[in-house]
Amino acid sequence: MANNYILIGGNSGIQDSIDDNSTNIVANEQGHYSLLSGLYFGGDATSSTISSEETGVWRDIQLTVDPFGEFDFRPDEMKEASAEGHTGDGGETPIVFKLHGLTEQGSASLRVSMTFEPDEDEGRLDSRLLFTRRAGANPSEPFSIEANHVSMQSGADILYPNTPDVQFFIGNTIHTNSVGDAGTVQFQIKSDVPGTVVINEMALFIQV
Repeated sequence: MANNYILIGGNSGIQDSIDDNSTNIVANEQGHYSLLSGLYFGGDATSSTISSEETGVWRDIQLTVDPFGEFDFRPDEMKEASAEGHTGDGGETPIVFKLHGLTEQGSASLRVSMTFEPDEDEGRLDSRLLFTRRAGANPSEPFSIEANHVSMQSGADILYPNTPDVQFFIGNTIHTNSVGDAGTVQFQIKSDVPGTVVINEMALFIQV
């Protein structure tokens, strides 16, 4: 990962260099890809229910992205590798973030803004990132990184805000192997009680 250290002093030439290069530093080395619900545009967040039959199993979250809610500030390498930052519509098909364009020097984090309202007392909500690997990777099966769980000890019918933010590095099984061949990451939850989950936004923060 490249580092950019600029000594700021009284020399006006140094300050001019900072101003000229600041946009390129952001465009080429770091960025974010954000998907926002209608909550931020005068509408509503995306709600879905977890039934008793769906407790205790990992499930994809639902997010209806507002027509104005997609912000693509990915680094240039990622835009050149893939015009689209994700697949899926957030409803019938899950939102899956593409890691195309990233190398083993890179890292990222996925942050999700959400709330959960349990229908029963003494519940627990788990969340994780699920990764698929690039073609030809060994091992080849998907793997996951779990976030801190939420213990819902205050009882049922209460909103429990949660903002999982999971960091990860781009290992050699999810980095860009060739054109169109790289890993992916998606967000999943698991609750041991039924309830209603509300998703406000998801954002992938990237460092190349």
